[in-house]
Amino acid sequence: MEKLVKFTLLIRDRSEYLVDRYSERKESAEEFRMRIDQRSI
Repeated sequence: MEKLVKFTLLIRDRSEYLVDRYSERKESAEEFRMRIDQRSI
């Protein structure tokens, strides 16, 4: 339990970095491109 509390205190201010996923940004960019391409057809 003590280690969990220490870890939680260490990562508390870094939540934006830890929850930012490259794969989600990549997927949303691909979906955007597909949506734009469909309108031009």
